[in-house]
Amino acid sequence: MRNDLLAFLERHRIDVAKYHETLTRSWILAVRHFMDRTPAASSADAFIAANSELLDRRIMLTHYSASLLFSPEARAQFVEPDQEAISRHDR
Repeated sequence: MRNDLLAFLERHRIDVAKYHETLTRSWILAVRHFMDRTPAASSADAFIAANSELLDRRIMLTHYSASLLFSPEARAQFVEPDQEAISRHDR
């Protein structure tokens, strides 16, 4: 995912410094969590309708303090939440 997102940024001449590792991985974990708890949806629209909390762009702030989430460390590498764990498929 990281490589594809970075290639997308480069292709569209967007500063690759905009890439945020922790946000990217956290969103992947969040979507996986909601997929696991939701019966198979017939479409992306149906999935979002069943999980509208994913539309809240501040959802990660229930897991991370703003100071950690928006730190240079979190941008460069994945950091674990300091507020509430994110349910993980691999656990």
